[in-house]
Amino acid sequence: MTPRKSRPAFTLIELLVVIAIIAVLIALLLPAVQAAREAARRSQCTNNLKQIGLAMHNYISVYGEALPIAGYNWPTGYPQDHSALARLLPFLEAGNIYSALNFDVYMGHPGVVPLPDALLTIARTSISAYLCPSDGAPSVHNYTSPSGSTIPFASTNYAMNQGNGLDGVFHPGNGTASNGLCWVGGVVTLSGITDGTSNTLAFTESLIGPGSPAASTAATPMQDPRVYRAYPSSWSVTLVDAVDAGGYGAAAGVLTKWDGGRLNNWLRSATPDGPVMNGRFAPNFAAPDLVYASAKATAARSRHSGGVNAAMADGSVRFVKDSISKPVWWGMWTRAGGEILSADAM
Repeated sequence: MTPRKSRPAFTLIELLVVIAIIAVLIALLLPAVQAAREAARRSQCTNNLKQIGLAMHNYISVYGEALPIAGYNWPTGYPQDHSALARLLPFLEAGNIYSALNFDVYMGHPGVVPLPDALLTIARTSISAYLCPSDGAPSVHNYTSPSGSTIPFASTNYAMNQGNGLDGVFHPGNGTASNGLCWVGGVVTLSGITDGTSNTLAFTESLIGPGSPAASTAATPMQDPRVYRAYPSSWSVTLVDAVDAGGYGAAAGVLTKWDGGRLNNWLRSATPDGPVMNGRFAPNFAAPDLVYASAKATAARSRHSGGVNAAMADGSVRFVKDSISKPVWWGMWTRAGGEILSADAM
């Protein structure tokens, strides 16, 4: 009889070594893949802001020197609440949505009057150019007003510059002029940006909240400050300054609930969930934004590592680091503050 030849095979130890090597290779590869994906998402976010900046300048070339305004209907002067983002739609290849958006329809007060039927379809329509892919939050949220009506609103990651908040103006819809570029009823021209368009922020990003007032939670336990806003029992500049200096602990004693409505609504400006914000807090501030009625003190926020993207008034886009000094950051939000900003510090 012919003897049977033994065939080579893996021993258990060899198999375990191979598995260990594969696991190490995967562990080394996954961070690189994730970093590459985030780099692509950050690049898309940058491109979104470039498109918004270009759309802003195309708007200016069509309608004169004025920047897109919030909450005023030209040429009748009838008070409205349409956002600057709504006015940029024709210049972002969304002319069909803009054509369906009737600026003559009065929206009413967001806390009292339900949105008219003529605007419901537009209100729930997501605009891809208004969403940062790194965020990953749902693009549509339901809003329940104090009157009990529930309306789906499409969200945005980008908001226009109301100012730095150091002027004490935190409500974009009460008609008070701020030191930034956008408030309801305000008209700012390029020539009015005396600090220089390359030094003045026009739009920046923040994270979309998980839900508007109907989804607000109680004061405890603490929620993620990156997406939830703190709702105090009252509003004062002193409180805002205290939070800026001392963080969340300065507001914990007066916090009544957590609000998840940040940037839940790209269509309306004056609502606290709308795309107008101030730069009172530093980028990716460790403490939460503050919101009370329609007043808010905000921080630009992102899922990008180390900072946020911002479109300047000249149409350029910069990545602003979290480590930026507060005076430089605040100076980027004023149109005529006279600050001397170093490009290296931005």
